[in-house]
Amino acid sequence: MKGPRQFGTIVLVTVVTILIWLLAAAKTRETETIAGRLDFTVASDSSGERYDVSPSPIPMTLTIEGPALAVRNTRDLLNTSPLHIPLPAEHGRQEIANLAKVIQDVEDIRDLGVSVVSVDPARITVDITEFVTLTAVTRADIQAASTVQDVSVAPKDVQVTVPRSIAHQLPDPLVVEATVDPRDIARLEPGVLHTVDGTLRLPDSAQLSVPVTIEPASARVSFQLLARQRRATVPRVRIQIISSPQDFGTYQVTLTEPLLSDVDIEASPDDISEVEAGRAQIIALVHLTTNDKERSVEKKAVSFFAIVRPDGTATPVLGHWQDNPHPEIALTITRVE
Repeated sequence: MKGPRQFGTIVLVTVVTILIWLLAAAKTRETETIAGRLDFTVASDSSGERYDVSPSPIPMTLTIEGPALAVRNTRDLLNTSPLHIPLPAEHGRQEIANLAKVIQDVEDIRDLGVSVVSVDPARITVDITEFVTLTAVTRADIQAASTVQDVSVAPKDVQVTVPRSIAHQLPDPLVVEATVDPRDIARLEPGVLHTVDGTLRLPDSAQLSVPVTIEPASARVSFQLLARQRRATVPRVRIQIISSPQDFGTYQVTLTEPLLSDVDIEASPDDISEVEAGRAQIIALVHLTTNDKERSVEKKAVSFFAIVRPDGTATPVLGHWQDNPHPEIALTITRVE
């Protein structure tokens, strides 16, 4: 009979000893410095869509003191995810002067039973931006070089989210452009009804230097393509003088610069391909009248740009040099004696 009683006593003593050890371990107070991150959010903005806090998350080093078990649990908490710090819903800059106290009051830290000794940084400044959502009307933005008709955009209305502080700067009604990539148009056949994706963006007149979100981000643009053009930049364009045949041998015309550099042109895809392949060239034509020569004008505007093919045929094209379709050309006219 003594054997079972002695065994029970041993088990009881062992259990009590373990409990005492665990209790002592839990009550033993420790101090530890832990690296973590702070994630600032606005308390009333659970979805995170109405307010933005910057910077966030922020790295920090936290020194805590408390029971060993609580310290260990706090370490696990900070190593797992950022510590969420709620802020009041106030637009603008907020300074948190006593960051240690703010962290101490966080429910997760308070429930663990540790004390915040210090935090680095000790204070911090954040910017809170409040956003508002506006309704905008969509319209198509198709390159001017293409001729289209029967244009429609779906959806007709979209939601634009902008900071409240600059909402008053936007035009009313607010318009969002569905911009069609010119490369998409280049692949389309004229005379057919097409539907392509267009990227939604604010017009150039309403561009902002702050974050803007458009929902949805794209729209479907439908149109009938009547004609399409391509744009290209020609590195060198020769200037050619057009003059009356009867003046040949009477006047000598000298160009100060015989070439124009980086001329932007718009023409049919086939013509642009011919120019890019070197099978055709672009020239700038300057028309001089007999009166111009008699007056010895010192400059004359380009009449038009043209593409000249190997067989000598030429077709006018839309051209611009430094955004000017008719740049003035400096020249010297002398009479041949």
